[in-house]
Amino acid sequence: MRLRWPFVVPVAVALTVAGGVLVTPSAPPAPTPTTVVAATDPLVQRIERAQQRLRDVPGDWQTWAALGSALVERARVTGDPTYYPRAENALKESLRLKPSNPEALIGQGMLANARHDFSGAAKAANEAVSLNPFSSRGYLVLADAYTQLGQAESATTAVQRALDLDPGLPALSRAAYDLELRGQVAQSRELWQRALRQAVAPADVAFVRQQLGDLALATGDRETARTEYTLAGYKYGLAKLDGDLKLYPELVAAQPNPSMLAEYALLLRKAGRADDAASALRLADAALALLEANGAADDLAAAEVALARGDCAAARAFAQRELDRRTHRDVIRMHQRASECVS
Repeated sequence: MRLRWPFVVPVAVALTVAGGVLVTPSAPPAPTPTTVVAATDPLVQRIERAQQRLRDVPGDWQTWAALGSALVERARVTGDPTYYPRAENALKESLRLKPSNPEALIGQGMLANARHDFSGAAKAANEAVSLNPFSSRGYLVLADAYTQLGQAESATTAVQRALDLDPGLPALSRAAYDLELRGQVAQSRELWQRALRQAVAPADVAFVRQQLGDLALATGDRETARTEYTLAGYKYGLAKLDGDLKLYPELVAAQPNPSMLAEYALLLRKAGRADDAASALRLADAALALLEANGAADDLAAAEVALARGDCAAARAFAQRELDRRTHRDVIRMHQRASECVS
């Protein structure tokens, strides 16, 4: 199946957190391009309202499901996997109160995707859409899972269904990514540009510009990438683009994910700062351990850390384990890098 083209209906795009869905097309997602004060963050407010509602009405299965999905989204935004067990407990409580309810199943699919259990995510999402075939959120989760599993046709089918139901930014972002993975870069860029014209919320504008920057960088257009990253306020993109050591301390302090720390370590070693590089890699190891302690696995990032350390054997083992789990493009590329590594 191919996405129908053009398939965008001109609607206002302000859905980054409105439905608790993951809007970043790749896994694991890139850092949030904007910083929001927690006290005024709509997502934080949603979580607080849900918690208050459940103190008053603990049997409200719908709010338990909404809370679980919001906690998964909060984990994505902050890069903090300690939200995962809280999300899991909330979703289990929703299903205890009302078995097989699609909202909790969608939340479980989101959580499984976040933890890199893509087969589990596909199973939960398929059950959800069988119960409610008119909710785009289930198809979004399904699209994410199938994309990471390398099941391209199934992913495209899920994306198209989500677009048919609700052609907002969450579905549009996945459609653009699907086209990019198929090599249809010009069409992917056109979709992102349409999304930019529709975007209203500052966070949505920044997100779309970040994606346009990533797409430009992937095709070798560094000038456009720099422009889009600057307009998005996306410091991580600028840091990667320039190899700018000055930007990394702030970035890793805000969101110390293993991949970013591996990149930082390589730059530090190149600059002759071996001790600082070793410290960055110890932090990366701690971040990976935190993921594992909270039920997640990211062997792709673990392979990056091993390569940054110069441990080719470990990199190959991690890359193979991730390839056994999924056949996404990024995993295949990492597997090739690890296979070519020479200590």
